[in-house]
Amino acid sequence: MVKTGLRGIVAALTLLLLCTAVPVLGQQQVPFHRWNFDIGGGATPTLGKTSNELDTGWNVQGGAGFNFNRYIGVTAQVLYTGLGVTRPVIREFNVPDADAHIWGFTLNPVLRVNPDERVGFYFIGGGGYYRRVVNFTEPVLATTLVFDPFFGIITPVTFQAKAIIGTITRVGWGGNIGEGITFRVGHGGAKLFVETRFHYISTQSEPTKILPITVGLQW
Repeated sequence: MVKTGLRGIVAALTLLLLCTAVPVLGQQQVPFHRWNFDIGGGATPTLGKTSNELDTGWNVQGGAGFNFNRYIGVTAQVLYTGLGVTRPVIREFNVPDADAHIWGFTLNPVLRVNPDERVGFYFIGGGGYYRRVVNFTEPVLATTLVFDPFFGIITPVTFQAKAIIGTITRVGWGGNIGEGITFRVGHGGAKLFVETRFHYISTQSEPTKILPITVGLQW
């Protein structure tokens, strides 16, 4: 009777183990990579007093870093954002037109939530060096040589371009903080992401504040 009871218990435990193992075996573990990469682009609104001087623009960014584990990593990123200049500033400097751009070079820790799920989240923040440039421009006519393959000749072509007549450059250290959502693509670790991040830049004499909204790919 004892042996029969033990056999029944062993059989029941074996069946329970198999039933538990089947769903686990059916799952595909997302591979863990020590190195991370990202690239993306999107819109860049300006905030606070910065919006009185600079208009909403666009951004592109890319980076690479190291993952300590599935949840914690660090990434070094380069950000470029092109911005417009408001009409009051253009009138103040009495120029025909103007544009602006910002370079950012930052080092950012990353905290990931649900990194192996189809939908995940992350928090990112850090700091680094920024360079803001405002160019004052005027329209000019420029000429270049174009080869016409039909006639087999090289002919001059005139087109409208912009000439820089003045530049104001400000540099400074700054910080950023933000969050994003990821959508896993396939089983190789690639993810689509949507991110919003606030950047505060200590430019002279007023700080620059921007809020890049970026869509891209991480892996």
